[in-house]
Amino acid sequence: MNSPYFDENGNVKPVGSLVQLPELAKTLQIIADDPASFYNGSLAEDIVADLQERGSIITLEDLKNYRLKWTTPTMLSLPGGYKLYSIPAPGGGPILSYILNILAGYNMKPSDIATKEGEILTYHRIIEAFKFAFAKRTELGDEDFVDISQVVMNMTSLMFGESIRKLISDSHTQSTLFYKPSAAVTDDAGTSHLSVIDGQGSAVSVTSTINTHFGSRVRGTRTGIVFNNEMNDFSVPNTTNYFDLPASPANFIRPGKRPLSSMSPTIVWDENQKKVRLVTGAAGGTRIITATAMNIIDVLWLNRSLPESIDSQRFHHQLIPTYVQLEHGFPKDIQEGLKAKGHRVGQMHGGSIIQAIDVLATGKIVGTADFRKGGQPEGF
Repeated sequence: MNSPYFDENGNVKPVGSLVQLPELAKTLQIIADDPASFYNGSLAEDIVADLQERGSIITLEDLKNYRLKWTTPTMLSLPGGYKLYSIPAPGGGPILSYILNILAGYNMKPSDIATKEGEILTYHRIIEAFKFAFAKRTELGDEDFVDISQVVMNMTSLMFGESIRKLISDSHTQSTLFYKPSAAVTDDAGTSHLSVIDGQGSAVSVTSTINTHFGSRVRGTRTGIVFNNEMNDFSVPNTTNYFDLPASPANFIRPGKRPLSSMSPTIVWDENQKKVRLVTGAAGGTRIITATAMNIIDVLWLNRSLPESIDSQRFHHQLIPTYVQLEHGFPKDIQEGLKAKGHRVGQMHGGSIIQAIDVLATGKIVGTADFRKGGQPEGF
């Protein structure tokens, strides 16, 4: 097998092995010296040649006509004088904001999870917010092609959040159609996230992706680039899911259109202290949104430390499939409590990886790298 990731016997090289990627190194040097070459130059020609020899229909004109887009972030005011800023649609920021908007009226605090009964109720409420949010996700798409202004406005409206919160029953969960999905929920996967803050308090939260593991599984022979399979994030017409819900028209493929994504790089600003409080985000497909939401809930409302939040077992619900996905080791008594409220539970396949920074009231900066992926925070 001709791959830099395998040894001469065809076995995957162990972690820590030196892997040389000369084609990719050359590509990165070209980008450093002449960034425009990626879109309109010799590098663009190599990219197109790499793709077309594997059957792609991408042309030089496609790369030449690509434009970066600078947009206004999604903003949500939260209790305690916090403001959340995240990526707008078709990214996951509006869904993340909607979850927190629904839950804000519960005025969550550490005493809510001081007892097992309280912990079960709190998690039940959070799961219900997840389900409402993923139902609403089916109405989103690229705002350049679909008018989603009213949908997004509702998601960040305190009154709308309160109206949805009133639909949540503390005693039991509901059937899927109760949450009113207008179409099937698309799934997505694999990303990397980075959170950064400097000594002056400027912060960056950035998520990148090639979608699923190894993207399209095509590595360019000229460029060394592993190409993505982001087209998989679009919905496909004339298909229905298990519940006979149609694919989402707002997310159908169009030339120049951006597909729905769960990427949710987020910065929380403390309006009282006039400084960044939390820089967070995650990898992990649809689980990005729920993991990031839980990280924010933990740190801002439940007074958990950042390491405690990131290290704890996670739960996820995206409405379809119709069960709570639980990370291995999730407490059995909580599972039983959720079952008593009508939730179906099952094993989480895959997971989410959070990288976050918490700025404490003392000014101390706490960075935490998720143990699930290895690595560690760095400072200098």
